[in-house]
Amino acid sequence: MNSSTLSQKEQDIFALILESWPTSAVEIAEHFGEDLSSRESKKKASTKYSYYLQKLVEKHLLMSKRVGNALIVWPVRAEKLRTIHNILENEVQ
Repeated sequence: MNSSTLSQKEQDIFALILESWPTSAVEIAEHFGEDLSSRESKKKASTKYSYYLQKLVEKHLLMSKRVGNALIVWPVRAEKLRTIHNILENEVQ
């Protein structure tokens, strides 16, 4: 995926996830200084960043899993490394 096809916000979020994963929309909102002081503001921030996360999942840059109400994401490249590790581990046995 060419980074030029990502908006600046998507690039910023993706860079953060590459540095620190797995992560959630609320953790990303906290990193970007969103107001999380009330339940309502936390829900609004979560919805906002979940939108961007879902776009990155659709572009095959992130993997995701729902845990309760939280959307947890991690880079596809991390999943690929995990798969390679499992294959190599099985060959050794």
